[in-house]
Amino acid sequence: MEPSLAAVEVRKDETTRLYEALIDGQVVGNLAYETAGGRATLTHSYVDPEQRHRGIASALARYALEDLTQSPAKVGIYCGFVADYVQDHPEWNDAVDISRSAFIATRTARDTTSGH
Repeated sequence: MEPSLAAVEVRKDETTRLYEALIDGQVVGNLAYETAGGRATLTHSYVDPEQRHRGIASALARYALEDLTQSPAKVGIYCGFVADYVQDHPEWNDAVDISRSAFIATRTARDTTSGH
């Protein structure tokens, strides 16, 4: 049985600079961030392969954006998945700076640079 989005808990761990997605108390994904000079940057995300395509990465992206956009500085986006999420949710456009030139050549990064 697939977990519902409601079954996904997201928390922020400031020590490791990770947003973590949990199902039944187990970490199944994370979204890394960095902070420098009063600006936050979302750098990369990971979801366990057996948990993918269940909305976990979207829950991480939404939680992180809601948390980080409380600051007046734009959030830097270097994560291909979060860039895709913002593209699909344009209400975040004014709160972020997407740097596609910094993407690592993952499948997601290749898809987004080729017109998605």
